[in-house]
Amino acid sequence: MQAGEIDWFEQPEFELTQFFARNRNIRVEALDPAGSNGFLRLNHLHPPFDDKRVRQAVLLATRQEDFLIADYGTDPAFRRTGTGVFTPGTPMANDAGLEWMREPQSLDRAKALLSEAGRASAPMRLLGATDISSIAARGPVAADLMQKLGFEVDFAQSDWGTLLQRRNSREPLEKGGWSAFFSGFTAYDFADPATHPLLRGNGTDGYLGWPNIPQLESLREQWFDAADEAGRKAIARDIQRVALEEVCYVPTGTGLPRTALRADLLDRVAGIPIFWNLRRG
Repeated sequence: MQAGEIDWFEQPEFELTQFFARNRNIRVEALDPAGSNGFLRLNHLHPPFDDKRVRQAVLLATRQEDFLIADYGTDPAFRRTGTGVFTPGTPMANDAGLEWMREPQSLDRAKALLSEAGRASAPMRLLGATDISSIAARGPVAADLMQKLGFEVDFAQSDWGTLLQRRNSREPLEKGGWSAFFSGFTAYDFADPATHPLLRGNGTDGYLGWPNIPQLESLREQWFDAADEAGRKAIARDIQRVALEEVCYVPTGTGLPRTALRADLLDRVAGIPIFWNLRRG
């Protein structure tokens, strides 16, 4: 990139973008100004996260800022906290149920829930990937969170391909299963219930983690049947409230991945990397 041998680096590590930004021949900018939503997905099928109180403990103790700084750096222009289940700035985004995630996060309250559920010091397996920089950066944050809560953490790191295979398992821990993994989706995937893969409560017919939340499924159907935008927004509030109460997943904030390209490349279409409209000035 420095020598001009390539024109575009889709998503360099945060440290590299700082280096590139000092080169007048390279432009560093947000890959997608709408952002990317991170998540921590818990396995609802097996202990310890088959108990709602244990999932709530994780939500209570999560600081979105910790995950975002690890991935996107300290510049607040590239991170957004206070993310619920819908992408900030999109029509369905709202503040319902966000009291679970308000500052200050309560480690003591979280530990009390774990004790109430009888899951203090429970074993859990966290899956992490080493070959995707954004996921690798968040791994130690997630592992530290689980250790602070008192879990007996097996931090199982591998390449992304191995993780993809391993997270398909529905087996308990003693048979090679998993308890949690973390990743992210684009802004538009989390824009509304129609496209949101994690916002389902249809059990083993749904996305990995397999939450069984009939009320969430019912609200989703009501959202599709709503007569107008106002009706959909009202139902979206109920959806977010239920999703956070049941801890369908743990939102870890919205970040703006950076991209680096030659300064003379113009008219890039914001969002996922495509070559439409791109020209050299």
